[in-house]
Parts: sequence; C-alpha cells; structure tokens
Amino acid sequence: MTQTLAILRRLLRAPAVVAPRPALPPRSRAKHSVLAGVVCVVLGTLALNVVLDTVKPQWRDPEYGHRLNQLRTQVRAAPNRPLVVAIGSSRPEMGFSPAHLGLGDGPDAPLVYNCSQAGCGPLQELLTLQRLFAAGVKPDFVLIEILPPVLGVNTPPEELIPSQRLAYADLERLNSYTDDPAALRNKWLRTRVAPWHTYRLSLLCHWGLGSWLPWQVRQDFLWKQMQPGGWMPYVYTDMPPQKRAEGQAQAKAQYVPFFVGYNFADQTKRSFQQIIELCRERGIPIAFFVMPESPLFRSWYPPHVPRVFAEYSSTLGVPVFNASAWLDDELMFADGHHLLRHGAEAFSRRFGAECLGPWLRGER
Repeated sequence: MTQTLAILRRLLRAPAVVAPRPALPPRSRAKHSVLAGVVCVVLGTLALNVVLDTVKPQWRDPEYGHRLNQLRTQVRAAPNRPLVVAIGSSRPEMGFSPAHLGLGDGPDAPLVYNCSQAGCGPLQELLTLQRLFAAGVKPDFVLIEILPPVLGVNTPPEELIPSQRLAYADLERLNSYTDDPAALRNKWLRTRVAPWHTYRLSLLCHWGLGSWLPWQVRQDFLWKQMQPGGWMPYVYTDMPPQKRAEGQAQAKAQYVPFFVGYNFADQTKRSFQQIIELCRERGIPIAFFVMPESPLFRSWYPPHVPRVFAEYSSTLGVPVFNASAWLDDELMFADGHHLLRHGAEAFSRRFGAECLGPWLRGER
C-alpha cells in the first residue's frame, strides 16, 4: 500500500505528457489564413454598413448627419423652446442664418435650425423631412425652400441623388418616385459592396487624417465651417470681380436651360404635396420660402416664369414667403444667387422681422 501511494505521488508530480499535434502542411496553413482574412473582410464590411446606417450617418452623408447631431444636441439643451426646422438647397445653407433672425435666444424664444444641404431640391427636401421624423426630431414649425428655376426638373432619384448618401431605409422612401426601383437598389448596392473604398475620403477626414489629402477632395469643411444653427457661411467674405463674373456665367449656363418650356414637374408637385401632408398629419404648421436672387439673375427669367410660379404657389394652401427681389445689390451675392456673409446677415434680419417672426406669432 505504501509503495502504491509513493508511485501515485510521483505520477502526480510528473509533468503530463501530451502528444504533439502534427504540424499542418504549408498549403493547409495558407488556406486557413486566407479563410480567416476573408471572414475578417466580410465582417468588417457588414459592420461598417450597419454603422453607416445607424450611429454614424455623418460618415455617409456629412451635410445631413452632422446637422442631425448638432440639432439633437441643441434640442436636448433647450427642450422647451419651439423648434423651427428650415430645409432647402445650398442657397439657404449659405444664406439663412438663424443667429441673425433677431428672434432672441431666451427660454421661450424659437430655436431655429437650418437643415439645408447642397443640391437639395423638392424630392431631397421630402427625404430630409422623412429622415428627421424617423430620427425622432419633432419640429413645431417647418420651412421649405422653393427654388424656382429647377421646379420643372423631373429627373428620377436614381439619377438625381448620389446613391452613396442613401441609407437602406431611404430606398423605400424613394421607391414610388423611381422609374426603375431595381436600378436605384443596384446602384446603392454597388456603393456598399466595398464601403471602405466608397467612403474612404469621408472616413479619413472624420478620423483626423484629412490633412493628408489634397484640399480639392477634403470633406471636413462641411462640418468645421458649419455654425451652431446649421448655417454655413460662404467661404469668401468678399468676391473679386473677375471671380464673381465667372460664377455668374456658370450660374447662367446652369439655370437658363431650365426656363425652356418651364412648368412644374409632376415630381415637384408630388414631393411638395407629400411634405404638406406629412406636416398636417402631425399638426405641424408649414410655410415655403424663396431665397433672394440678384438683379442679374432675375433678368434671366422669361416673362412667363414668374406668372407660372405665382399661379402654382397660390395652390399650395400654405404661406409662401417670396424674398427673391429683396436684395438689389449685386455685391451681396457671390454668383447671382448664393449670398455672401453680409448678404446672408441682411436677408436673415429682414426675413426674421417681416416673415418668420410674424408667422410664428400667428400674424401671417
């Protein structure tokens, strides 16, 4: 018995003998490495796509995403102030300054936020409003820009809106406006197959590496130059005459063709009507507005265009604040329709005093 216990003690103290695993042949090791790499790429791609559609919309659509985050922050800081959201194109993005409306900033003063984005027409305005509602933003008043020259455009969203800016939920929102829903979906899928490549410039700028990129492709100005109310002042405070003339020529070449056979497109009418219905369903007062245009820009309109615009505006059944002829100083504009900083401040002060303020008080 004693000998047996001694043997057991020696066995317990002895290191366990483990049979060595046979080494994998080099070809098998290579296959395992490739498979692991493929799995990592697939998981990384799926993870980035989910992030783009949920917690980081600013990586996908910087102009909208950063405004959404800033708007949420301001609403949390002043939850009892009436919220006014303005949506439009680059004209109000650069020309509508909430800080210069003169409506005050006290606890009962309206909180006005400029959610405009470059290239945003009627359909994109509808999409922005739908996104805001889906994100839990609850405005008390909504302002929608009307950009008269482009109201005859009937381009389907698969050609009109950059697919890389869209979330998966946006595809359903745009579905009824497309000529070919499958084309929109396929175009969107192509941007998401390799999102690390599609969004590489945005990701580098958001991760603090924008200084590595040429200035022509940097995107960080879209949020670094944005003011607290969503306003993005024009990059120059003044415009050299030659540069202004070049901008005016480009604007003329871009917009004058729209006036041929000018009339409101079905897409425009549907978009505005749906915007009005969405607001009425939620009990939100809505108004439309037209940004100022310079005397030169206004001279390009054929006589029938203002008449067609006025006739359609009267059918909307909501206020339309037309400020197109408010500013007669060409030097307030960069190119005939984008306001410089001092022009934006002058327009905003007058708009707050004559239009927005009275409307919010129920006087218009």
